[in-house]
Amino acid sequence: MSGVQWFLLRILFDLIAVIPFVVVAAVVYKLEPFQRGYFSNDNSLKYPYFSSTVKNIYLFTVVPIISILIIATTELIRARNYGFLTRYKSIPLIFINLYKFLYLLAFGYAVVSMFIHIGKIVVGRLRPNFFDVCGPVAVAETAYGYISEFRCTKNDAYLIREMRLSFPSGHSAYTMFPAIFIAVYLHYRMPAIGMGSVLQAFVQTAAVTGAFYVGMTRVSDNKHHWTDVLAGMIIGALVGIFTVRYATDVREFDAAEAEEVG
Repeated sequence: MSGVQWFLLRILFDLIAVIPFVVVAAVVYKLEPFQRGYFSNDNSLKYPYFSSTVKNIYLFTVVPIISILIIATTELIRARNYGFLTRYKSIPLIFINLYKFLYLLAFGYAVVSMFIHIGKIVVGRLRPNFFDVCGPVAVAETAYGYISEFRCTKNDAYLIREMRLSFPSGHSAYTMFPAIFIAVYLHYRMPAIGMGSVLQAFVQTAAVTGAFYVGMTRVSDNKHHWTDVLAGMIIGALVGIFTVRYATDVREFDAAEAEEVG
């Protein structure tokens, strides 16, 4: 098997691995969330509606772009060390390494998306701004004060659907995942490029701190309960660790790099 055939086959298997997660996430996202009721005296649902401090556009553009730049910079510096012309099965090693870790980043995003959408749709937890967004009027109430059926007096269809998607926090997961991914990635890849551990620690700490900040804004913006944010952070962190540490052989091509350097 030629090097090109080997690489194309690898891409094919990678696509086969990621497509199911993308499909499940897309299908579940279209479903209606669980119709959860509420207690009229539940003060945790009576916070005012605020716009998001961290907009979705930044979440899905700036964060991935920064992650990609960190990976690309690290791999390019490593390539300078072992040689840009170094090949593995006739394919430039720098190209293989870039593809590998950028694919893993995309794979992790797909897995996180699946978990987040399943959680939101199945649980259907009401957001802290529920009363402000919905203006609910009870239709059916149980003997214990639990209102199982109600109608909203406000008519913003998007916000009314979103009010049921509090758990878990997508913002928290979508920022903590790349933060932990980059932190673990740098642990394995940055030490070999002759750069100080202080720089590595700075980037790792900055990434996690940024993700933590985003999570906290979801509470202060009344978009999520703190437990939603915690769950989102845990999901993102676990997927980040799994993707780099267990979903691949991080040191797969280290021998080829060392051979050239040596």
